[in-house]
Amino acid sequence: MANSPHLKPVPAWVRGVAAGAVLWHAFLPTASASEGDPDNVYMAGADVKIETAVDGDLYAAAGRVSVGQPVSGDAVLAAGSIDLTSTSGDDLRAAGGVVTVGGRIAGEALIAGGSIAFGRDTEVLGRVWLAGGDIAVAGRLHGGLRVYGKNIVILGEIHGPAELHGEQIEILGSARILGDVRYSSQHEIRIDPQARITGSVTRKAGAFEFPRPTIPGLPALRPLLLLGLLSAGALLLSLFPRFTANALQTLGASPLKSAGLGTAIFFSLPPVILLLTITIIGIPIALVLAAFYGAALLVGYLVTAFFIGDRLLHAARPRVAPTFGWRIGSLAVALLLLWLAYTLPYVGAFVLLLALFAGLGAMVLQAFSSYETAP
Repeated sequence: MANSPHLKPVPAWVRGVAAGAVLWHAFLPTASASEGDPDNVYMAGADVKIETAVDGDLYAAAGRVSVGQPVSGDAVLAAGSIDLTSTSGDDLRAAGGVVTVGGRIAGEALIAGGSIAFGRDTEVLGRVWLAGGDIAVAGRLHGGLRVYGKNIVILGEIHGPAELHGEQIEILGSARILGDVRYSSQHEIRIDPQARITGSVTRKAGAFEFPRPTIPGLPALRPLLLLGLLSAGALLLSLFPRFTANALQTLGASPLKSAGLGTAIFFSLPPVILLLTITIIGIPIALVLAAFYGAALLVGYLVTAFFIGDRLLHAARPRVAPTFGWRIGSLAVALLLLWLAYTLPYVGAFVLLLALFAGLGAMVLQAFSSYETAP
């Protein structure tokens, strides 16, 4: 295992990725590389573990990916949690929530993630390109470094120029940068006096701002979006009243289990779809899986909205059995409350994601339950 470098606190949503990936392990089987695999290895599952050497390229997508044995070729990884502690004979391409890298990378490293950490045992011979939230770089990089992140900490040895773009940038005393440092940030870079930089330190014009996704025209379309969700909810309740009721019971009985499973599914299915698309032959399956994924997200969100609406309706009319009209009315109120929650600063997006995760997990748990009890 690589030693964990100095790293700032991981955001709550990133911790949710890893936690959800682990929880999904209870519902889906573990995949692992075994003797007799062809040179190139393709793997997908809840928990992928590489326990034997890979003679060719490795392509893996899962809730959690652990690579503990050498990979002779490229390593292409996508998961909620990625832990690479072995060597890669060529390039590393990785995307995930929490990405930890140790060992020797003979080629380039291109990584995107919520949290990225290079351990002190890490060695990369080629160029390194990183993009994410919290990024800590230790070890030795021989081909230079380019980073786009929110919080950036440099504490390793970098041969070549270092280009840093972030909101907070810090170079610790253990850092050795044999080249120029160019950076852009809203704040002045913090450099420990014991850090060694052989080149110049230059601040580029303009302040870098961590990108935040925006959808043009969304405010004007929001009433139509709410109306569309309300119509979809009415259709769901009309066509599948029993399934909807059972999913709401599951959510009420197991909210944490539902949220954990929903988190894993939310972050794990896109990498699987991407992996199938990369293989070309799996594109038809990827299209079907993408359609299912979109429908599942919609139904999961509606399940949570129905749950909130039913609780409000029960509080307002505790002794009256809810009719279809009342339930749709309470659904409209719940959708409006979720939209208002989304507008709250800092916590709004988290509340919306939590609602989505909980409903998605409850829906899948109910589907598993229905399948197991089917004759």
